[in-house]
Amino acid sequence: MLIKRVDVDAAQLGDPDAAVWSAAKAAAVSLVQAPAAMQPTKYIAAKWQDKPYGQVKALAVKALRNAGQIAFRLEWQAKTKNDRRIENTDFPDAVAMLFPLSEQSPLIMGGDGAPVSLWYWRADHPNRARNDVASGIGTSQVLDAEAVAAQAKHEDGRWTVVMRRVLRSTKPMDGIVEFTGGQALRATFAVWDGGNLERAGIKAFSPSWLEMNLEA
Repeated sequence: MLIKRVDVDAAQLGDPDAAVWSAAKAAAVSLVQAPAAMQPTKYIAAKWQDKPYGQVKALAVKALRNAGQIAFRLEWQAKTKNDRRIENTDFPDAVAMLFPLSEQSPLIMGGDGAPVSLWYWRADHPNRARNDVASGIGTSQVLDAEAVAAQAKHEDGRWTVVMRRVLRSTKPMDGIVEFTGGQALRATFAVWDGGNLERAGIKAFSPSWLEMNLEA
């Protein structure tokens, strides 16, 4: 997938309805139910063993960059809009992108010495996404709660979310992914259906990397 360079300002790049996105090609990413091995505890795995979850089957991914920023437009089916967080009763819809921080980083939440960087958006905070880092299942930590700008809409039973950030982070640190023109990169994705009380490892996820190239 080629992430094309376009001559638009940040406001257009971050707007899911901006005309610039209509010409961008979408990659269809298949999603599957996260397996029991991805659950942080045996209790959660046992509790959800016979319950349906991770039923979102696909995610449409578009990506563009301008001179200083990169944006990813994610779209998926969500019959209901869930944008509240009330402990044990209401959970928000959510989506995440995961970037490997080394060639050896495992797809499933990274590993010891081979971490991954995550951009995580939730519907109860629609205008921002946080940047997490993980080195294995159950190790996710928040690095910056407002690192990534976001804009979202729920319409006709679908979420469309654009996550946008500067190419080179204003807060460089371990766990922050950086972008350079001409770079080859990979990402994988996860979606949570808040209406089904999904959170943490209870989700749909992509079992393979999406390979991308950033136009210089």
